[in-house]
Amino acid sequence: MTIEFGWFIPTWGDTTAFGRPGAEIEPGMELFADVAQKAEDAGFEYLLVPVQTNCWDAYITCAMIAARTTRIAPLVAARPGFIAPTVMAKMLSTFDQLSGGRVRVNLIAGGTSSELEADGSFYGHDERYELFGEALDVMKRAWTEDEPFDFAGKFFRANGILVKPKPLQKPYPPLYLGGLSEAAKQLCAAHADVQLFWGDTPDAIAERVQEMDSRAAAQGRTLRYGMRLQVIVRETEEEAWAAAHELIADATPELRAARQASGDQSRANDRMKELARAENHMIDDHLWSGIATVREGAGVAVVGDPQQVAATLRRFIDAGCTSFCLSGYPHAREAERFGQLVMPLFAEERLPGQRELEYV
Repeated sequence: MTIEFGWFIPTWGDTTAFGRPGAEIEPGMELFADVAQKAEDAGFEYLLVPVQTNCWDAYITCAMIAARTTRIAPLVAARPGFIAPTVMAKMLSTFDQLSGGRVRVNLIAGGTSSELEADGSFYGHDERYELFGEALDVMKRAWTEDEPFDFAGKFFRANGILVKPKPLQKPYPPLYLGGLSEAAKQLCAAHADVQLFWGDTPDAIAERVQEMDSRAAAQGRTLRYGMRLQVIVRETEEEAWAAAHELIADATPELRAARQASGDQSRANDRMKELARAENHMIDDHLWSGIATVREGAGVAVVGDPQQVAATLRRFIDAGCTSFCLSGYPHAREAERFGQLVMPLFAEERLPGQRELEYV
């Protein structure tokens, strides 16, 4: 079994401690390039770039990062309803060609209703996923068909569709998707190559893998699975837990309240809030939800010494996951630590220079 590791570019800025004056690291090209280069040097295969109001634009950031690295693959956000699927297909295939086949695509159909409405999207939750399914039907045909074709759907209509260049990766770049809603599961089973789960217990993840295997099989497909996790690794367990507690020690009540008020229409965010209420934020051995009390999105961290972190990741491998999309604070330094302390423990499960996934 071959596994892969991804890292994260904090495009709203970075920090050494939430809520601590002077701990913030401002967003910008210096930060993004530093994190990307440290992650590439550490041996990570891909880079997730987030989509949120406070973040810098994900597509432009990915393009700039790709120009400053040589091996690592940007995981580029694709959002339905904002760019015509024919144009999005052309943008991504051009990016794939110019980056030497380093593009991966992150399918983003969600977000809070306030954020989406601020961008001019007023579709309901399930309707957004229906729109995205239609857009992916168009994009996949545009990437793989050499003759012009017409398309007339509920959300999009075009005549004589022909996209050039075709992607360098065949038949097209790998597609990643997350989400716990019924609509997200349906879209993932029909279109994704990799489903990324936010942090949870290995037992809960094993149940989701089994469910999604059945859903994908019903459509004649198979999926790969991954985990979106934070990581806090140090030479000793005591140092790791000290770093974890220090990271959120100065978080203000206002910051914590804002976190609890965020994430409408997202079952994944609701699950993070639930896990954050665990006693001492411990949801399982070496799995800590403290970051979920101060940060939107995936807030479960693997905490421990190198062997403990590796053993915890192996529990997720046993549950069926082969991709690990990780992050930690501050991001450049934590990428270095993971590369030095944990990555060597997985040397036998990784192929040198491996980037591409098998397609279904």
